[in-house]
Amino acid sequence: MKNLVRYRAMESLCRQSAVFHPLESWRLLAEAEMWHHKAEEEIASRALESEIAPSMAAVTRTELPGDPAGANRSLAG
Repeated sequence: MKNLVRYRAMESLCRQSAVFHPLESWRLLAEAEMWHHKAEEEIASRALESEIAPSMAAVTRTELPGDPAGANRSLAG
């Protein structure tokens, strides 16, 4: 979350600076776009992590049929 806040702040700062520095606005707006993409990547990676984590937890918590206590989890045994 800390990175996302930082990326959004940098994007905003670049856009604001572009208003006050018209000769450098092209560079500042390009940099703002870079920070915007970094923020989007951060959001996407967090969404992917949140999708993977519950499914991995479900796999580790599964029990074999007829084994409610989870004593015989090994398929080889």
